[in-house]
Amino acid sequence: MIRAAFNLTEIPFSKEIKTQQLFMHPQFQKFTSRMEMLCENRGIGLFTGDVGCGKSTAIRLVLESLSPQTHRVVYLYRGMDNVGAFYTQIASELSIIPKFRKPDVANQVLNAITELYTQQKIQTVLVIDEAHLLKADILDEIRLMHNNCYDSCDYLTTALVGQPPLKKMITFTKYLPLRQRISVACHMSALSKDNAYKYFDHQLQVVNASKKLFMDNAVETIICASKNVPRMINTIALKAMYHAAIDKKQTIVDQECVMGVLDELGLK
Repeated sequence: MIRAAFNLTEIPFSKEIKTQQLFMHPQFQKFTSRMEMLCENRGIGLFTGDVGCGKSTAIRLVLESLSPQTHRVVYLYRGMDNVGAFYTQIASELSIIPKFRKPDVANQVLNAITELYTQQKIQTVLVIDEAHLLKADILDEIRLMHNNCYDSCDYLTTALVGQPPLKKMITFTKYLPLRQRISVACHMSALSKDNAYKYFDHQLQVVNASKKLFMDNAVETIICASKNVPRMINTIALKAMYHAAIDKKQTIVDQECVMGVLDELGLK
């Protein structure tokens, strides 16, 4: 429907955008470069960002660039209610049949990580998304995983990825031993206003939009309402396109379409 209405071959403002088409603004580039640095040097990294600003997308870009010949990626984002479940998930991702007792599963995981690196030169990259939801005992366990071999070597890369509360949480005294092991840290916030407009234009360019699809005042309203957050720009713009095409039978998005969407989302 939306492709035909606006004469497009692909839908803009989609979360399914290919990594090579991402808008590489300065914050995004810094975020990915820090993640690449962590993967190269191993250890623990802290990656935080405001909701919808692209931190998970940046991590995905880096992970997709890693060769399976040199890296084994373990991505976790939910179901880590206790230490046992934490290790069981890692074991599953490493194709290990976990034993019953938590200490045994922990040893299985640590031995597998060590063997992958020492025997095959394959580095394990553990990415924990939504890490601000982790319980204290799991965060402490992550520290212990990097204390293997008495701190003489580290075969593991761990990226803790989460919302701003994670950055604050790590400053608590009880997390000092973990904080001392964090070698790379980076935070991503909303775009600058200038980059928000560039981001908007970029989303249309990557789908080869052949004509002006949004009135200037519609774009301005979207940027203002989104508070320069990429995910919100996508959400409002795409809904406004559907509103224009389906409800108003228009081939251009005007400010009235955008205001209708803002009303639906409770953003007026």
